[in-house]
Amino acid sequence: MKKEGFPKSLRIKKKKEWEEVMRKGVRTFGQDLILLRLETQAENIKFGIGVSSGLKGAVKRNRVKRILREVIRKNKEKFLPGEKVILLYRSKEKDIRYNEILTEFLDLVKLKQKSDE
Repeated sequence: MKKEGFPKSLRIKKKKEWEEVMRKGVRTFGQDLILLRLETQAENIKFGIGVSSGLKGAVKRNRVKRILREVIRKNKEKFLPGEKVILLYRSKEKDIRYNEILTEFLDLVKLKQKSDE
């Protein structure tokens, strides 16, 4: 059985890559999420995750990061090869639910796909 996970090969690890996506990426805004996408010539998809420091408490921020990684891991086929994606959570809401984040994420991806057509 194949191990499920979010390997380091899928992550944006370099500050230069992160800043490039933040500067040149196309932004799609949701209620609590911001999705930044940048198409590149690379073969692999790369993902970055960020959480606003306005969400107080490391436990809550880490929970949001785990949820965002899971959402991306289960939906990475919705992105093009070579695309760099950053998903930012900007809410200060205390009650964080996986289904709400998943629904908003899928809406953002659909909005982006519709605007490309």
